[in-house]
Amino acid sequence: MTPSDLEVANSFARRWRVVRKERRSRLGKEMPVAAVQAAALHHPHVEMRRLCLFLLDHYASDPSAETFRLALRDPVAPVREGALHGLACETCRHDDICVVDVVSDLARLLASDANADVRHKAIAALARFLDRDSRVRVIMADVAHRDHDAAVRAVAQSVVDSGRPHIHRRKRALRETRRTARVTAESPSA
Repeated sequence: MTPSDLEVANSFARRWRVVRKERRSRLGKEMPVAAVQAAALHHPHVEMRRLCLFLLDHYASDPSAETFRLALRDPVAPVREGALHGLACETCRHDDICVVDVVSDLARLLASDANADVRHKAIAALARFLDRDSRVRVIMADVAHRDHDAAVRAVAQSVVDSGRPHIHRRKRALRETRRTARVTAESPSA
């Protein structure tokens, strides 16, 4: 990332933050995409990397797929979550998403990310492709058996069992996992 990319991205972000909501979409069309992509990956401040990923998701999602993929390796979990959303969200896209690539990226993230919150969000994103890629059910079943976080395992198993992409938020999954563990511990053994 060059110093000029940093200056251009910072300037655009400042302008975007101060304009009224009605004008943001027009301003988004003027976004310096290359500078914002570079800042999303290399800006020294976490908040700016997250904002850049948000801006790319909303205003330049299609040409930023590679940026989202690279940002999945960011050392900061909330940045990876932003990249995850940008990669898998179809709302702001004009072109069709490449399901094969996205499923592969999400499978790698599920297998390697140390943060349970990120893995939980990856399951939610991956579940959207349940009916479009046969690998999704296999990946979910593997996560349901191998993940070291009980709530992540439970959520993946619920997707496998129901065949539906809807899953609960992480806090609810944690509560249900704790409740199940408590009931199991309290039940008399035979």
